[in-house]
Amino acid sequence: MLKEKKVYTVITFPNTTAALAMEESCKADGVAGELIPVPNSITAGCGFAWQAAEEEKDNLVLYITGKGLKFSEIYTIEL
Repeated sequence: MLKEKKVYTVITFPNTTAALAMEESCKADGVAGELIPVPNSITAGCGFAWQAAEEEKDNLVLYITGKGLKFSEIYTIEL
């Protein structure tokens, strides 16, 4: 049985340090999402990406910029 695909917000990072900083900050502040391997459909500077629900995109943009976290790109993709 195939898993049903869903649309997610996926954030990529320039390096592993930035990805781990995002994970640490989000966990401390209770921000929904998780660190995942970068999906094959995306190319990124490091092997990690942050995945969250599609509807969290605007909140994540505000969070990242407010915290001064480094990121490369923000995608809305089906996984």
